[in-house]
Amino acid sequence: MSAADERVTQLLDRCLKSVDLHARYLALDDAAYARVQAWPKHERPTRWVVDLARTRLLEVRRLLGERQARGDEGFAEALELMAFLTSLLGSEHVERFIPLARPRNAARPRGRPAATRATRAQPAPSRRQAAPAPDSVPPPEPAPGTSDKVTATVIADAARLISWGREWPQLAGLITRLANRPPEAEVWKILRSHRAQIEATARRPRD
Repeated sequence: MSAADERVTQLLDRCLKSVDLHARYLALDDAAYARVQAWPKHERPTRWVVDLARTRLLEVRRLLGERQARGDEGFAEALELMAFLTSLLGSEHVERFIPLARPRNAARPRGRPAATRATRAQPAPSRRQAAPAPDSVPPPEPAPGTSDKVTATVIADAARLISWGREWPQLAGLITRLANRPPEAEVWKILRSHRAQIEATARRPRD
């Protein structure tokens, strides 16, 4: 399996998991849906859109598997290029899309969160004694470190997008949609830390 095959396969798997989460979120009212994850601005997808997206994703994954079995590496590369071009050319002023839902950030679709129930069951701590942590509340996940390779990739993506006419506020959303890129919050940290380098690279004349 080529590197492009692996990247596209991972991207399809992430998208399928996201669509499955959105299928669960259809049962939520608008207020609960807004709280379940930190969504970008978008028009909430309907059941028809979610079902259609899942059908098309499964079809693309089937086709990718057939081409991989034939040893056709160009198919995955073409899909990756098309995904990049779609993000680059078709994302401006578009709100009707299915944002990526991440399982580790997903809240429970129904009922009161377990952490809230456990906290209310605990007695109020005295002033001299610190409140014990509820057993049902897991410790927060540490944010994964950003490798030099990931940082360099994001910087290169950002410089290329700026040179193609994209504005600074659009960069993180576009880069996050590419395969093997970190979450949007992490992309923004890289962009802010290396803005001068990115802008200088984007404006550097090509040989």
